[in-house]
Amino acid sequence: MHPYDSLREKLVQPFVLLGFVVSATLALSTFALLAQIEERAVLRTLHAELESFRNRRAQNPDAAPANASLLRGHFLPAENLASIKPLPPGEEQVEIRMLGDTDFSILVADVGGRPFALFYDRSYIKSNLEQVALLLLIATGTMTLLSFSVGYRLSRRVVRPIVRLLDDVSTKASQPAPADGRIGFSAQDYPQDEIGRLVRELDRFALRLYSFLQRESCFAADVSHELRTPVTVILGATEVLAELPGLPDGVRQRIAIIQRQASRMAQILEAMLLLGREDGPDHDPACSIAEVIEEAVADCLPSLAGRPVRIELELQAHPILAAERSLAYVVVSNLVRNACAYTKEGLIRVSLFDDALEVADTGVGIPGERFPELMQRHAKGAGSSGHGLGLSIVARVCDRLGWRFSVDSAAGRGTRVTMRFAAAAAG
Repeated sequence: MHPYDSLREKLVQPFVLLGFVVSATLALSTFALLAQIEERAVLRTLHAELESFRNRRAQNPDAAPANASLLRGHFLPAENLASIKPLPPGEEQVEIRMLGDTDFSILVADVGGRPFALFYDRSYIKSNLEQVALLLLIATGTMTLLSFSVGYRLSRRVVRPIVRLLDDVSTKASQPAPADGRIGFSAQDYPQDEIGRLVRELDRFALRLYSFLQRESCFAADVSHELRTPVTVILGATEVLAELPGLPDGVRQRIAIIQRQASRMAQILEAMLLLGREDGPDHDPACSIAEVIEEAVADCLPSLAGRPVRIELELQAHPILAAERSLAYVVVSNLVRNACAYTKEGLIRVSLFDDALEVADTGVGIPGERFPELMQRHAKGAGSSGHGLGLSIVARVCDRLGWRFSVDSAAGRGTRVTMRFAAAAAG
């Protein structure tokens, strides 16, 4: 399951990132520019002082070099400046070096043919740059917080209609559907923008969807109602015919088949009607799954006539399940009929346990490439004469009842279908 991805966070994050990147870029550019200006000022000062000292020495050979706290000059070599190497006459070099605990910009040149070094104390520059860096850091943090504030306020304005729409949808989804199918959104309650348009389109889509569901529901109810009447008539007629004396055994067998198939049709109609309903049954359902299995097996026995196939029942338990009998019959009947259809010879074993039903056969099996589409509608084997709806109906019933459905099969070694019931049972 993917974690919740907030739309508000998605809107705020670009603002914060943009504010930080812009302010940090400006701060770094400003700091680099100020540092470069300071370095140029130091170089100008050193060269100006060097030219001034050369002029003073030309006029007065005894003129002393500068000796202030910021700027000092020394002839080389000097005892306390052994690390400063003289340069050949006519060459100049500027370097930054730490002497003791202080950084200096050092200009090495010659004055009157003698090696000379001019020292500029960088403590003041370093202090200024540190203050500038602190101010720029504070400005960057302030701009980032301002970007967050603007992004947060803007995201609230953008997301507020969406949150309101989400609350409305959640509220209306938990309420019974109105008679006209409209979910009741009012476009006037939303801004005249994409959100308002979305609300109007949702309302139109809900009405269209309700109309479709209404037609499907009416169709299922009408078909079920119209088919129940002839099925009831057929059942009544077969019961009367079965009581007539003197009927040949062959006729009685065919009457029993008609009666059984009419009963099966009635249960299938009931199951289809239950699957088409959104809510559950009005009563507390309960059925004996063992009786359902015996009935489904009896219905399938005529289809095995003339084939060397045996059906064995292994009823190790007789659980009473909290499920509609018609739904349970549809599941068991489809599983047993599939086993009969794909088993040309051999054995079909139907086993019932406290918490599971197992249908195993020695038929042709299911190829591995068919497993991804096994539960889809109209998916059937190469030798099937049906419409490929059985297992899809089984999957729908299992999903409704909370049963777990699994298939173990391979081509040429038969199929084992296991149905595990829900934990809750009627008794």
